[in-house]
Amino acid sequence: MTPSDTLNDIEQIVFSDPTTAKRWCRPLLARARTEHDVETLVRAATLLSLIEDQLGERIEGSILLAEALACCQMYGLSHLEPAVQERLGRDNYTGGDYRLALLHWSQCARLCGDDLLHARTLTLSLIGLGQVCSAYGAIEQAVTFHRAATRQLAGSDDVHLIAKVRISLGWDLHVLGREDEARTILVEALALCRVRQFEHFQAELLLRLAEIDTEQNDDEAAEQKLEEALSLLVFTPSHWCETQVLGLLARLRHRNGRPDLAISMIQRALHIAEVDGMRHVEARLLTDLIGYAEADGNTALIEVQQLRLTALSSALDASIGSGEVPDLSQLRDLLTTYA
Repeated sequence: MTPSDTLNDIEQIVFSDPTTAKRWCRPLLARARTEHDVETLVRAATLLSLIEDQLGERIEGSILLAEALACCQMYGLSHLEPAVQERLGRDNYTGGDYRLALLHWSQCARLCGDDLLHARTLTLSLIGLGQVCSAYGAIEQAVTFHRAATRQLAGSDDVHLIAKVRISLGWDLHVLGREDEARTILVEALALCRVRQFEHFQAELLLRLAEIDTEQNDDEAAEQKLEEALSLLVFTPSHWCETQVLGLLARLRHRNGRPDLAISMIQRALHIAEVDGMRHVEARLLTDLIGYAEADGNTALIEVQQLRLTALSSALDASIGSGEVPDLSQLRDLLTTYA
């Protein structure tokens, strides 16, 4: 079997069996390095980064992607660079560096252009750009990007991309107060994933629906969805999603007068966020934890976690910048092209 055949086989099981995909991908990457097969190295490195993402891991993806980008630019592998730029966007977004994510995703979209070979990668970059806009509070612009991604999927049956874009679009519509439209989009995406037996995004869809339930004070419905999400995450791990589910369950425990249970639950989420380097998630969870500790009268815990939050906030400011919204007008050409 050629390296290309092996890579194609791995791509087929990334979402259904990422553990096996990782086991197959690692020796292929090592062999590509030994044999100086640069194209296979770039594809395998990009794929291994995606596999780590499906497993909810952040181990060596960043290093591999930097190596892959250098290879693309050094050896003129322009046909492989868009996928590497897209994965770099996702990796930086997960790590909380939205400015770098914005740069990589916008570069990816420009490299993709109207080349049908890059249609899937372009869709992923448009989703990512929408998520960055959402993170900076530019919700209308986020919706525009997510609708552009939706148009790229016209006639597609790619359940992964359909569910991915609907999660983001549904949540942005919720933020804009368009509750009925948001819930419909999320429920339809969940139904599609269930019919197609695509489990990967079901937990995240349940999380988003539970967040809407929580804001509408339907705690019982929210808790049922969150417990189902946790059970799904045993088989389709996503550390980001797990931290969010645990964080929301902690909020419900606190709202029901059990700050002690909220503290226990959110500390589990914090451990995952810290190990995975999800610093923006960690900072948000720390803020919640301090609030629960105050409600529980745990002054010792407050002091320790406040110091931790202060240090983390300083580190985030130093690495990402002041936190002010970057100049999103730099995306005007992409909005004109794809909106």
